[in-house]
Amino acid sequence: MPGWTMVNTHPTQGRVLQRPLDVTELCFLWDGFFNGTADSLHHYELHLSNGARDAHLFSEANITRAWVSTKRRFPLAGAIVRGADDAPLRVATDSKADDSSGFASEPHFVVREDDLAVLRPCDIVFGQGPRLLSEESLVQLHVFRETGAERTDVLHLMILVAHCVTDGTATRTFARCLLDTLARGGGPEPGQVPLEERLAMAISLVDLEPVHLCSLSPALRRWRRAIGTVIFRLRMNMTQGGHTLPCRLTRSTPYTAARPGVVVSTSLTPAQTAVVITSCRLHGITFGNAYLALAQVAMTRVLYRRYLRGEISEEEWTYRRRQPHINGGPLSLRRYLDKAWFENGGGGEFMLCSSLYIYQLPFMTLGSTAERHKCVLSDGAPPFPDLLSFDRFLHRARLVKKQATALFNHPLFLELTRAAYLDYIRVTRLRALRWMQRTETATVHGTHNSDEDKVLGVTDIPTVWAHGGSSLGNVDLMSPSEYPLPPIHPLSPYCPTPHPAKVGYVSPPPPPPSDSEAETMAKIAVENLRVHLHTPPAELYLGANTSRGRMNMFVHYDGNVFEEGIVREWLDEVKEAVLWYLGRTQ
Repeated sequence: MPGWTMVNTHPTQGRVLQRPLDVTELCFLWDGFFNGTADSLHHYELHLSNGARDAHLFSEANITRAWVSTKRRFPLAGAIVRGADDAPLRVATDSKADDSSGFASEPHFVVREDDLAVLRPCDIVFGQGPRLLSEESLVQLHVFRETGAERTDVLHLMILVAHCVTDGTATRTFARCLLDTLARGGGPEPGQVPLEERLAMAISLVDLEPVHLCSLSPALRRWRRAIGTVIFRLRMNMTQGGHTLPCRLTRSTPYTAARPGVVVSTSLTPAQTAVVITSCRLHGITFGNAYLALAQVAMTRVLYRRYLRGEISEEEWTYRRRQPHINGGPLSLRRYLDKAWFENGGGGEFMLCSSLYIYQLPFMTLGSTAERHKCVLSDGAPPFPDLLSFDRFLHRARLVKKQATALFNHPLFLELTRAAYLDYIRVTRLRALRWMQRTETATVHGTHNSDEDKVLGVTDIPTVWAHGGSSLGNVDLMSPSEYPLPPIHPLSPYCPTPHPAKVGYVSPPPPPPSDSEAETMAKIAVENLRVHLHTPPAELYLGANTSRGRMNMFVHYDGNVFEEGIVREWLDEVKEAVLWYLGRTQ
C-alpha cells in the first residue's frame, strides 16, 4: 500500500493505517475548520417505483446496512484526521497565524478497520440534526421522511461531505454505490475488496504521478516542482485588476465565513439542449469554453443596466469597462495521473483528485455601444449582438480553448497544478485561524472593529475574480436515475466490462444473483437531486451540467457579499446568452 503505513493491529479490532494529507487535501482540511467552508451536500429525493411492495428498502435497517457496505468499499469515507502515530489533532487557535502550523503534529488520514465494519454514532442522522462534520467525521448521511402516511414511498437522503476527501466525481461515485446497495435490499452483494487493495487506490496525488515522471531522479523531480511553482507565481503576479457583479466587499470579508446561497435557472428543454451541444461541436468548441464568454456578456448586461439607471458612477464605469474577466474553478486531474490507476477505477475513486484552473478574457464586452452616445435597449440594457457579435463571441470562446490547451499541453502541467495549492494553504490556514480567534474574541469580549466592515470600492482591491465555476458535462453515467443498476450498465457491480469509473467492487465480477424480471426491474427512482456548496468568502460559483437530456445552470454564492436578486438576474442573462449565441439553428 504505497503511502500508507501500519500504526497498530489488534486481533479483534483489526488494523489501523495512516498516510499524510497531500497539499490539496490539507488546504481543504483548513477550509473545513473555517466553519465548514467547501463542504458539499447532495440531496437525493427518492421514490419507490413499486410503492408499498418495496417499503422495506426505506427502513432504517436497510439504510444502515447500505451505508456500512458502501463505507467499506470506500475507506476514506470512514477515515478520520489525526496527527502522526494516531495522535490527537489539535488546532492551535491561540497561536499566531504566521508562525505556527496550527496543528500539534502533521495531519494524517487514519483508517481503523473496525470503524469501517460498524455504524459509528456520527455516520447517520435520522431526522433533523446539526452539521457534525469534523476531523473525526468526514462523511455523513442525513435521512428525512416526508410527513403524512400517504408519502411513505418518498425518502430524502442528504450526503454531507468534507472537501478534503472528495470532489464532484468522488461524491457521485459514493452516492451511486449507496443507492445501488440500498435498492438491492439486503440480497446477495458482490464481495468486498481487501482493505489493502482499496487503500492502494486512495493514495496521495504525488504517488500517482504518471510513469514518465516516476522514472525521473528525485533531484530532477524536485527541480520540476520548484520551476512549476515559480511559473505559477509569476502568472499569478500578472493576474491583476478584474471586477464582478455589484457586491459588498469589506476588509473582514476574507475572514468571515460565507453565508451559503444558491440560485438555479430553469433548465433548457431537451430540444434546446441538443441544439446548444450541436452548435458547440459545429464551431469546434466545448460548452465549457463558451460558458465563460457567455457569462461575461451576461454580466455586462447586468452592469450596463445599473449604469444607465445611475447606480454606477461614471468613474466606476470607466474603470470597469477596461478590466479583464478573471475566472477560476476546479480541474479534474484523474485522467492525467497514472494510467493503470485510472483505468482500474481511478476515474471514479472516492478521493480528492482536482486542482485549480485560471482563465482570463479581455475587457468588458461593450461592442458597438462603446462608440455610441445612445443605443437601443432591450429590457433596460443593450441587446447581445450590440455588446458582442457572434464572431467576437466565437473568438472569445476560442481564447478560452487556447488557454486550456496551453495548460494541458504544458510540459510541467502537473507541477503547475500542484503549485496552485501551495500558496493557497497559507490563505486557508490564515483565515481559519483568524475566524476561530475572531469568533472566540467576539463571543467572550464582545469586541467589534467597525473599520473592517467599511464597504470597499471596486478600485480598492488589486485583483477581483469575476466568478468561479465549471461545466460538468453530461452526468447521467455517473449519476443514474434508477436503481438497482441493471447488469448491462457499465458501472453495475455485475457488468463484466471494465470501466475507469467503476471502483470498489471485485474484478472480475460475480454473475448477477438472478436473471428474473423481479431482480432487474427498477425499484428506486431519483426524483430530484440538488447540490448545495458552502462557498469560500466572496465566491460566485457558476456551474452547469446536462442530465436526462436537459442542460441545467446554477450559481452558488456567498450571501454576505452578493444579493440573491442580482445573482438571479445574472443567471437569467446567462441562460438567455446561451440561447441567443448557441441555441438557434444555423
